[in-house]
Amino acid sequence: MRRVLTLAVAAALAVVAVAGARWLGALVLVVEDVRGGGVLAREPVRPGDVLALAYIHSSERVPVRGTFRVEPDGRLAVTETAFAGFGPGLPELRAGDAWRLEAGMIVHAPAGLTLAELRLRVAPLTRHRLSLPSGRELDLSALLAPGGAVRVRVARRGRLLLWGSSGD
Repeated sequence: MRRVLTLAVAAALAVVAVAGARWLGALVLVVEDVRGGGVLAREPVRPGDVLALAYIHSSERVPVRGTFRVEPDGRLAVTETAFAGFGPGLPELRAGDAWRLEAGMIVHAPAGLTLAELRLRVAPLTRHRLSLPSGRELDLSALLAPGGAVRVRVARRGRLLLWGSSGD
């Protein structure tokens, strides 16, 4: 009887440990107002999920779109940058770069470029829109005052509630 009880307790602990390890590894996309300190969006994500940022370039007045993939380590891989003209902050194409023309835009696919986080400033003129993996779209230029700063990052969920804390 004692052996059966010991095995049952060991099995229960193994299930909790596996569930806890999976929960601890869960990724959460966080979009924050840097100046105001508020969270504009928070949603669970998985490696391979994609988000896109579209805006109008502030000095060149051309559309720009950046596409990012969530990596297993929580970094954001830049999969494409699409733009309708050249200007400050846009990729400079070099010999050997992967790019194509698509619907009047240059689509550049950088190799191996990842970011720990994405930071940007918004204004009504730029019309920044962030499409989240869930399909939800944030109009960042409308949510923040002109010149507002946004940080987009992927965090790991905090410790198990069983241990007395949560968060990211």
